[in-house]
Amino acid sequence: MPAWWNQPAKFAIYGTEDVDRLNKLPFYLVKNEVKYFPIWNVFEQLTEDINWEPNEGNVMKGVTPQGSPVQSPLFVPNPITTLPLKDVFQVTEYVQQAIVYKHRYESFQFNFVPSFNSFWKDYLRFADRDIVEKIAIRQNQFLETQMWFVAPYVWSCGVGLVSGCPTGIGNTAYTGANSKTANWLIGLVTNPTTAPVQQMTLRDVYDSDIALVEDLAAPPFENARNMPIDNEGLKGKYPVITSSETWKTWTFDPDVNNLKPLDLNLLFEDFRGLLFGTTTVKIHRYPLRFNSVNVVDGAGNVLYAAGTFIDPEIWDATDNQRKPNPYYTSLTSAPFEIGWRLGASFGKSIKVGPPPKEFSTRNMSAEKFYAMRWNGEIQLTDQVLIQYPDGTIDLNNYGEQLKFISQATHGFLPGITRFMFPMIYRRKRPNIVSA
Repeated sequence: MPAWWNQPAKFAIYGTEDVDRLNKLPFYLVKNEVKYFPIWNVFEQLTEDINWEPNEGNVMKGVTPQGSPVQSPLFVPNPITTLPLKDVFQVTEYVQQAIVYKHRYESFQFNFVPSFNSFWKDYLRFADRDIVEKIAIRQNQFLETQMWFVAPYVWSCGVGLVSGCPTGIGNTAYTGANSKTANWLIGLVTNPTTAPVQQMTLRDVYDSDIALVEDLAAPPFENARNMPIDNEGLKGKYPVITSSETWKTWTFDPDVNNLKPLDLNLLFEDFRGLLFGTTTVKIHRYPLRFNSVNVVDGAGNVLYAAGTFIDPEIWDATDNQRKPNPYYTSLTSAPFEIGWRLGASFGKSIKVGPPPKEFSTRNMSAEKFYAMRWNGEIQLTDQVLIQYPDGTIDLNNYGEQLKFISQATHGFLPGITRFMFPMIYRRKRPNIVSA
């Protein structure tokens, strides 16, 4: 067809081949989201779904039936020749409420001037992957933040389970009423009776497993959503969420030799698989790390206040590179780390990202694709304002400026909160020189 009339300004500006590639672009963006969301979004994989719709209000309410307790350890019925006794059971309800949150994500504008081939390769694909990664990480951070605030227990490594922890929702100033404030966290890790005295050891994992089952009656997981194939061994297990740093130290754990006869997939297996037949390990790329004293730079300026969490990465303006934050990786400035022990039904979440099952079929029609919408969907838009070198603001009438935008609804509804607890431990790495 030699001409198209009344099309948008950006339509067909680079010829037939490029138009065809542009029309395929939304499918690539979806494939990108499906691929990368599970990589970064650890906690959502372990929560149950909330079937929440935009018109259902801003407060979620969860009601969990509670069975009657098991009591009277000895059972001695009356003889059959006398009037029998009876047990009466009442089912009650456990109610939790949570607020629904909304957040927007955008890329910087980029210019649609280079040839489309170069534009796609060098700008759009990389920018899309970057915003997908950040939305997934944000969802992961949101869930961990909510879990941190509502967890009634904390495991202090080398000490054990600490009860009576505050459960109010906090804020970014670490001062929220009845919440796990910076001062509360400092007190926990400096009090001789509750302070962690070691890294997360295999014995901590083993003992915390006993606590989950015996003391807190947490059930094991039966399945997990969006879980990669190599993690399907979660069924019937209790996961540990921790850093690769902690995982790698277990190879040199003092108890490794004692555990070799057991089914301990630890020494040479890449997937952080099976511990004690009951536990699987999931690696958290950006675990929470902090210090009990202020973290300062060389000039004495406070970079991270005591009891506040340290940024995992920085932007290095000297060479324009994204890098790990040295204050985050250092065992001196960030001596404490937080991992997690989880049982099933600890919480539900509003899913962010596309439904993978919908895109696993090979015969999805364009009509079905364009009719689909999902929470956190990423869109490419030219609806932006532009600024000329003289400071004048104008509309993007010619469509030469583009950016990615996304809006996501975030929600976490606690289930049985005792089925989850953070593990606080001192970071340690193996000695370079063997003993």
